Amino acid sequence: MLRKDFLWGGAVTAHQSEGAYQEGGKVPAVCDLTVTGDFSDFKDGIDSYHRYKEDFDLFQEMGFNAYRFSIDWSRLMSDENTYNEAGFQFYDEFIDALKERGMEPIPTLYHFEMPVYLQEKYNGFANRKVVDIFVELCKKIVDRYNDKVNYWIIFNEQNGILQKGPKMFFGGVCPEGMNPQTFDNQIMHNTLIAHSLVNDYIHQKGGKVMGMATVVQSYPETCHPLDTLESMKAQSEAYVFLDVFARGHYNSYYYANMKNEGTMPEILDGDLDILKLGKTDYLSISYYMSTISHYGEQSLTNVNDVVIKKNPYLEMSDFGWSIDPVGLRITLRQLYDRYEMPIYVVENGFGCDDEINENGEIIDDYRIDYMRKHIEEMKKAVEEGVDCRGYLVWGPVDILSSRANMNKRYGMIYVNRKNNDLKDMKRMKKKSFDWYKHVIETNGEEL
Repeated sequence: MLRKDFLWGGAVTAHQSEGAYQEGGKVPAVCDLTVTGDFSDFKDGIDSYHRYKEDFDLFQEMGFNAYRFSIDWSRLMSDENTYNEAGFQFYDEFIDALKERGMEPIPTLYHFEMPVYLQEKYNGFANRKVVDIFVELCKKIVDRYNDKVNYWIIFNEQNGILQKGPKMFFGGVCPEGMNPQTFDNQIMHNTLIAHSLVNDYIHQKGGKVMGMATVVQSYPETCHPLDTLESMKAQSEAYVFLDVFARGHYNSYYYANMKNEGTMPEILDGDLDILKLGKTDYLSISYYMSTISHYGEQSLTNVNDVVIKKNPYLEMSDFGWSIDPVGLRITLRQLYDRYEMPIYVVENGFGCDDEINENGEIIDDYRIDYMRKHIEEMKKAVEEGVDCRGYLVWGPVDILSSRANMNKRYGMIYVNRKNNDLKDMKRMKKKSFDWYKHVIETNGEEL
């Protein structure tokens, strides 16, 4: 049985939902630089900047008691020395609207929305100057909202830094001639310093923090010992961050590996003491899929810069992601066994291109099936002793994907827009709306 105060709700980012890219003093953000032109862009989102109360009313109808969102850095600083009061006022009203509807606001302080001018001038989080700017901004945010916010997430999916591919989501471009792994490790270190300083400030103000990582469960392809070793290596990219959140220091394997490979970042005097301030109150994860690890040649699929090997025992989504509910249970068990800290699932969901039938309905049984099985496995983990305290659906209202693709929909609420046609952005309930509403009403007892 789940806790009576279990958090049910959803999660979004500002840049995938708000739109209004030229309103309220907003400036371009690094996420805008990741748009390839294959789909759409983030300029209009789903217009939640103007329509968030409409969405919140629907979330309230579903019974949400929590909502995770990002506070867009590019709305709050017009240049590196100037704060934008209009941006703060928007989030004043946004957070108040959540509270009025009985939802716990869970702000993410960094979700890939760094102003472009900081990327151009300093190369983003590769530069400690940007760490300083970010920390000071976070202090202002915490001072303003600490009496309204009980849970904070500092960085979204912070271990994404170590995934293959460009680092523009963190404002960084690897300089020519520099080892890319050393560069990634430098951004990792700098963001962990930022995390630790902000975490300490939130604690000084009496707040609570969820340290967050994305976990792609990795199975050995065979019982060959070297496959198991590869699986352990794959998991270490999440653990290096989670270990700081839980223990306040780098894990011995990853630190030794940086030394052995010659990819050690610049670590300033006192930095390792700062990491001791990084211990959070809770852990939180995003979980969508699993993969396979093999020490030799392998057939790989690259999905959003996450390298995935197909598992013959699992179905794949239309977007190439394995569907593995048991993997969530395994993940929760592993993390709780390792850390013994309360865990929140702050992202999970099923992305696909929904269709409206001839009766004007969206019958998304496939989404219900995905969510039901994942919640079932989460509940089994709780029965097995895991202290899991919340489940947030990614994109409870349709939003643009991380690649600005409106055809990859996660929501229980349909938004009437396409990649290249904004239409009227009307909101429509899908079949999963009433299903999730009942799940929440019964606190997960009836799926």
